[in-house]
Amino acid sequence: MGESWSSRWWAGEVQVKEKDPEEMKMKLYERMVQTYREEEFPEEASAFLPHLARLPDRYLFDLGVHRPDDLLLHWTILSRCAHPQNRPVFHARFHKVLPLPSSSFTPAAPPCHTLSLDRRTKSKPLGGSISISSRDQKTKLLHEIIFSSLDKPKLLSRLTALLSEVGLNIREAHVYSTTDGFCLDVFVVDGWHTEDTDDLIIKIKEELSRKNASSSNSTDSSASEKILELQQQVGDSEIDWNLLTTGEKIATGSSADLFRGTYNGVDVAVKILRTSPYNNPSEVEFLQEILILRSVNHENILQFYGACTRPPKYCIVTEYMPGGNLYEFLHKQKNVLDPLTVLRIAISISKGMDYLHQNNIIHRDLKTANLLIGYHQVVKIADFGVARQGNQVGQMTAETGTYRWMAPEIINHKPYDHKADVFSFAIVLWELVTSKVPYDNMTPLQAALGVRQGFRLEIPSSVHPRLSKLIQQCWDEDPDVRPVFAEIVIELEDILQHSQANSRGGSRRSRAKIQKKSPQ
Repeated sequence: MGESWSSRWWAGEVQVKEKDPEEMKMKLYERMVQTYREEEFPEEASAFLPHLARLPDRYLFDLGVHRPDDLLLHWTILSRCAHPQNRPVFHARFHKVLPLPSSSFTPAAPPCHTLSLDRRTKSKPLGGSISISSRDQKTKLLHEIIFSSLDKPKLLSRLTALLSEVGLNIREAHVYSTTDGFCLDVFVVDGWHTEDTDDLIIKIKEELSRKNASSSNSTDSSASEKILELQQQVGDSEIDWNLLTTGEKIATGSSADLFRGTYNGVDVAVKILRTSPYNNPSEVEFLQEILILRSVNHENILQFYGACTRPPKYCIVTEYMPGGNLYEFLHKQKNVLDPLTVLRIAISISKGMDYLHQNNIIHRDLKTANLLIGYHQVVKIADFGVARQGNQVGQMTAETGTYRWMAPEIINHKPYDHKADVFSFAIVLWELVTSKVPYDNMTPLQAALGVRQGFRLEIPSSVHPRLSKLIQQCWDEDPDVRPVFAEIVIELEDILQHSQANSRGGSRRSRAKIQKKSPQ
């Protein structure tokens, strides 16, 4: 099967000899023609190039031009998936035997660049393979799971959770979306103890059927009951729609649109639920966000004015933040922050998060896109759709948040608490000091898998040593090692105080030198 895909991205560098996608497509086509008879193609050969055009260029770079067998398999899977009765499509095949390290030496979590997998061992076809005993503790079997279906929001997180529940540990992942709305997801996993994969596919499909049956039997009624309960709690947050005007659309989310507007003459932002609300998880998140926003009051948390929660209008009205979100400010507008500004913003975020945690609220999706810039460069925490009251500490296991900012305990579907927010804050702080997108040379899921294996972002040597140490403490693997936000505020304020003193001292010295030269 040739070189492993993982060796291209675990190192954080995509090394591609053929950088012209069109040239690569033609080389792949030539290789396919040389390797297979035309009748072996899943469709007519004329459909080959249109098939490749559906997939992103990254797929070509990951695949290379020397693996027509993988290309043919993926083509076949996507062709099967075109028929609704086949969805979702699961395929599994043995990948390789991985030698385990000697029991006398247990390495720490390896750095990202050591995790590449070698595919020199050719995959066995399904069926007729020789089983290797799971009692052989010196080796581990790796398998490849390929999945395809219609591409939908949150499908990837549900799929990774499904594989985890089956007992598989994802070691490597490559996920692609086609231009016509399908997904092609390739996972390298361990946890299945024979080379034969027939029973593995059966187990995955049985678990999927069980989950779907459980969901269909309970979700509608439970969601309806939850919505009714939340509506009763939110009832007194109603605003007068006649006093509200909406203007230009300023942002679009998965289930809502954000508009600039006025309420009773005051500039506001209006978040309008776009999807049908009845028995919809989006409305549950929508109502939960209202409840949390209504319960908080802090200078670093978005101010809530009211909401409409009855047909036909479903909206949340908050203060208008003219600076947009911090993600766009850093990464799309290409702004670079000076060290003192970094500290001031970090302190603002930390104070807001400390307030939330003191009030038993876990945000669960802290990231720069959910941090808004207001007048006078004030920064406020927003988007509480997945936030939760933390009265069930250690009991939450749902994979919630955004992969690039997600704590390892959430990625691993382990119990987590407010310390997951501290991990996310470390990524935000890293963004502030670097002005870079976290793991920008990886897909989000690849970044999450790297974090789970112990990989962390590189902190520039120019960063203040105490700030660098704080980032490392905040993204420690062990939640107990991470500080609480009250401690983070104290540390940041002390660093800021010393930095300002040094800055003033430097300015005085510079002025003194200038004054000595002036009498001439």
